[in-house]
Parts: sequence; C-alpha cells; structure tokens
Amino acid sequence: MESNLNLNHRRDNILILFSSLGILGLLIRGAYLAVTGIIYFDPADVTSLASSMLDALAMLFCAGLLLPMLVYSVRRLRGKVIPPTAIRPVRFWQVCGLLTAWAAVVIIGTILDNSFAYGWIVAAPLFLLGISLPILCLVWVGVGGIPVGSRRRVWSVFGFGLVGSTLAAVLLEYLVIGAAILLIGILAVSNPDLRTVINQIRTQVANANSGDMQGLMTALAPYLTNPLIILSIVLFASVLTPLIEEAAKPAVVWFMGKQLRSPAEGFVLGALCGAGFAMLEGLMAASGATQLWGFGLAGRGAASLMHITGSGIMGWGIASARLEKRYGRLALSYLASVSIHGLWNGAAILAVYGSLRAMAQNTLQLDLPNALLVMGGVGILILELVIMLTAFPLINRALRKSVQTPAQPLLKSDIIAPISSSTAREKNGFDPKSN
Repeated sequence: MESNLNLNHRRDNILILFSSLGILGLLIRGAYLAVTGIIYFDPADVTSLASSMLDALAMLFCAGLLLPMLVYSVRRLRGKVIPPTAIRPVRFWQVCGLLTAWAAVVIIGTILDNSFAYGWIVAAPLFLLGISLPILCLVWVGVGGIPVGSRRRVWSVFGFGLVGSTLAAVLLEYLVIGAAILLIGILAVSNPDLRTVINQIRTQVANANSGDMQGLMTALAPYLTNPLIILSIVLFASVLTPLIEEAAKPAVVWFMGKQLRSPAEGFVLGALCGAGFAMLEGLMAASGATQLWGFGLAGRGAASLMHITGSGIMGWGIASARLEKRYGRLALSYLASVSIHGLWNGAAILAVYGSLRAMAQNTLQLDLPNALLVMGGVGILILELVIMLTAFPLINRALRKSVQTPAQPLLKSDIIAPISSSTAREKNGFDPKSN
C-alpha cells in the first residue's frame, strides 16, 4: 500500500514539476521580450514595441492559465478531494452572447489601437479577450454535457496542450527547418547563383523595418512567388506541419490509457488539448500583427476552431484505439485531422500567393490568375469554416447521446489511473468498497 501511495505522489510531483517549469519558462520569455523591446525601442517605429510588449503580456497570461494545474496538483498531493467538472450543454443564446461580446472586443480594440500611436496599451486587455473568448466558446460547445472528470484533469490536459504540445511541435518543426537550411547551405556551396540570391534575401530582410510585415512581404514577393519556393512552402505548411502538430497536440490523451471511459471523453480531452495549443499559438501570432488588429483576431478565432476540431477528432480516435482496439479508426481520425489542417493552411497559402503575385507585378489591381488564386483560397477557407461550424456542435450532440448511460462510474482520478486493487483505486471510484 505504501508503494501505491508513493506512486500516486510521484504522479502528483510530476504534474507539479511540469506546471512549475512551464510557468517559469513563460515568465522568463515574457521578461526577455519586455526588456529587449524596451532596450531596442525606436520612437519612429512603435510597431516593434507593441509586438514585443503584447507578446510579453501573452506569456504572462499563459503562465496564469497554468496556475490551476499547479494548485489542484498540490491540493491532490495533500490528500484533498478535487471536485468533478460539470459543464452543461451550451445554449444558442449563450453562444450568441459570447460572439457578440467578442465582436465588440475586436471592434473597440481596433478603434483604440488606431486612434493614437500608443493605443495598443489601452487595448491590451482586449487583445487577450479577443483570443480567449472564441476558444472559451468553442470549448463550451465541444465539452458541454459530456463527463470529463475532475477539475484537475481538465486544467492539466489544457496545460499539456498549452505548453507541452506546443513545445514538442515547435521543436519538431524547427528540426525540419534546420534540415532544410542545412540542405540549402550544402547546395549553395557548389552553386554561386543560389549563394547570390540568399545574400540578397538576407540584405532585404535586414534592411526591412522591424514589425513592418507589409514592407517585408513586398520586398520578398519576387522570391516568394517562385514556383519552387511556393512548392516548398506548401509541402512544409500543408503536409509536414499538420502531420507534426496533429500528432503532438493530443499526445497526452494516448498516455491516459484505460483511464479513459469512452471515445466521447477522448474527443473532449483532445479538444481541450487543441484549445491549449490554439491559445498560445494564437496569442503569439496575433501579437506580431498589430497593424492588422481586427483581421488578426478574426483569423485566430477561425484557426482556433480548426485546431480544436482536429484535436477533438484525434482524441476520439485515440480513445477508440486504447479502449476498443480500433486502430483503423485511429488512422482515419489522424488522416481527417491532418486533412482539415492541411487544407486550411494550403488555402491560406493560395490566397497569400495571389496577393504576392500582384505585389511582384507592382500593381494594386488583380489580374485574372491572381484574382482566381485569392478568391479560390478565401473561398476554400470560408467553406471549411462553415463545415466545421456546422459539424462541431453536431459531433457534441451525438457524443452526448452515446454517454447518457455510462457503463462505468465517474472516474475522479486525473491523469494516470492508480494501480489495480489498491486503496487509491477505492478512494477514486475505480473499485467499489468491500462490505
């Protein structure tokens, strides 16, 4: 019995260590961004300071989101009972209220940001709400009405998606990028023309104003519209990135094993992983697009839907494989989530490619090919958005029906199930107490 208690304490300590390191890492990065933003501040370029400070604020906010995971883990280590999570199904008027509040946040934030040079300081809290409200609404739609376990489980899975999945995906993507850079470097050694092009790109990037994305994109447009470069970008963003991220986002669901009670619960936990991933990625991406405040927040809201839907589908497939040995369903779920992500990225690249071609031609008017590219990319994005908005609540409704009469009692454990036939199992609802 003592060994079982030690094992449970070890799990608690792991979660405490993970959340503590995550909070510390986010705070260090936030402090670094704030300090460097102030040191290199140029009064003629307020955009760079805004990007650095909003990014630092995002790190502080995400560190705060890891606190519940830490607090509940400490309470569990002290033997306190963690109450279960009870989220009622969302109602239509509640969704409308959240979306209305979000629209007001985006509009007011855009007005404040554009009213004066340092308007972003006043609008900073609205920046956090502009990213968070769509994620909150989507999580409520996907999770509502489906039992998911204790509050620590919810916050721990969200925290893993926020920090663990994001870090794993970034490291793997950087590994791919590093291999590509190494290959280009090897080719440049034997190809003087390629070396010249690389030096030109490096010079133009160095001369571009920090934070001036429009000027940078205009300068790089002739290179980015090269068919070979576009093909490489499409391969990375629409194939490799989805393959990496859709495997990394819900990875913690796989390690929960038989603690999962149903594929429906796997969908919910996968959606929570996707929500955490979308939160950190959205805050970091939107902080670098302060010149396009409204479009940036709207784009991140749509991307959050893509991340949460894809991860929910993957969580459902993982739970099906772990509980029912349905590995074919897992493969189909992975294919579906990667396809959703890849199509989304590919459509965005298509629209951007059409715009860059127009920039390279030094004209503000789109010719027919450019117009078709932009309209095609935007059209695919809108179509995929409509399909996901329709399918997401329908999936929740179907899964709620599948768990109305659960075969097993509600599990109050959090991340890893205790060992069988132990006092810990009886305490956490796995085994009935003997009379």
